[in-house]
Amino acid sequence: MALIHPFRGFRYNKDVAGDLARVVTQPYDKTTPSMQDEYYQSSSFNVVRITLNLEKRNDPDTSYPQAGATFNQWIEQKVLVQDAQPAIYAYHQEYIVEGQTRLQKGFIALLDLKNSGSGIIPHEHTLAAPKRDRLHLLRSIEGNEDLIYMLYADDSLTVDRIMDERIADLQPELEVTDEYGAIHRLWTITDPAAVKQIQGILQSQKLFIADGHHRFETSVNFMRECEEKNWRPLGAESFDKRMATFFNSAGNITILATHRMVRDLPGFNAPLFLRAIEPLFAVDRLYSADELWKKMNVERAGHVFGFYSQSKEFFLLRMKPSAKEDPLLQKHVEAYRELDVSILHSLLLERHLGIDESKLAAQEHIDYVRERESCIQMVDEGNYQAAFFLNPTTAEQMQRIASLGERMPQKSTDFYPKLLTGLVFMKMRIGK
Repeated sequence: MALIHPFRGFRYNKDVAGDLARVVTQPYDKTTPSMQDEYYQSSSFNVVRITLNLEKRNDPDTSYPQAGATFNQWIEQKVLVQDAQPAIYAYHQEYIVEGQTRLQKGFIALLDLKNSGSGIIPHEHTLAAPKRDRLHLLRSIEGNEDLIYMLYADDSLTVDRIMDERIADLQPELEVTDEYGAIHRLWTITDPAAVKQIQGILQSQKLFIADGHHRFETSVNFMRECEEKNWRPLGAESFDKRMATFFNSAGNITILATHRMVRDLPGFNAPLFLRAIEPLFAVDRLYSADELWKKMNVERAGHVFGFYSQSKEFFLLRMKPSAKEDPLLQKHVEAYRELDVSILHSLLLERHLGIDESKLAAQEHIDYVRERESCIQMVDEGNYQAAFFLNPTTAEQMQRIASLGERMPQKSTDFYPKLLTGLVFMKMRIGK
């Protein structure tokens, strides 16, 4: 069971904030220091001043007092204005992947943290440091400025049809193109009958956390803190809810691969590593990145990986059938054993490089990069010892694993495009 609620969101006042493209951002965990600087320079009202305030550079464990003050100030000064009626916000993303234009349809609403219970299913492990950081921010702003990406599965696409009927022939109330060329559009749906229909459909659904595990767990932890203090929700917008975006996995969902970068591994030797894995993997040397990408795509059903090191040679690693009997894989359910990312972590990182779950949780030796060409450049520049390339996980695989109670390795899925931060805000009403 998953309970959702309409809410009176705060949105940017264009008369004060100006061009919305200058005030919204990529999610905080996709914002590099250089992007952070650019966002700061783009506008004095850019949402980065809340979600990733520069105060963190001076104090990595900051409690974000400036971010909280800025949020409240923007509300007082009408930079952010609250909508008059509770709404569910239809959210469309139009984007290009592999030369094809795609349209992803979803909606923004409040997720009931207290009453949804087992209807919310995670699929990834989380790390302590990001949760501590987001909890500091949540305590300071007592609101949500960003979104969690939730998936549900409804082959009938009924919610899409309901929303399409309500926004037909209407111009979007917000339209902005992000730095990757994706177009984001937003409409408000306030009709009580439509909202009730959508609530009813979602109530029978399980929700899968696609992106935002740290933020979801942080919101639950903050709710428990508030309850321990005997604080009370004073409206729909409060600590017992979390702003989220809901997409139907039966629609156009795009998942990109996130590649693994090896660093600071004592005694790492690429040729010795490649020889060591031969009992489990066939190793083929290729002569260019393009050849590797093509081979990985053609053989994607056969558990293949790309490998590149400081020797500047490309290799295709093809798992042998006998490797599936390895004890590190056998301790998991079958669906988990069929995931490329699970095979990579178990048989290559842990079995042969000694990078186990505890080291990954401590953020040792492995970093995560989306762009393949950037991986190659970072190895060539000497910043990393090697790169492992993966094919993307599918939404169906993710949902199947999560339904069985398994957690996938960190960064197993990279949903694209990212949900922009700053499209809608939620300010909590709390009785203290």
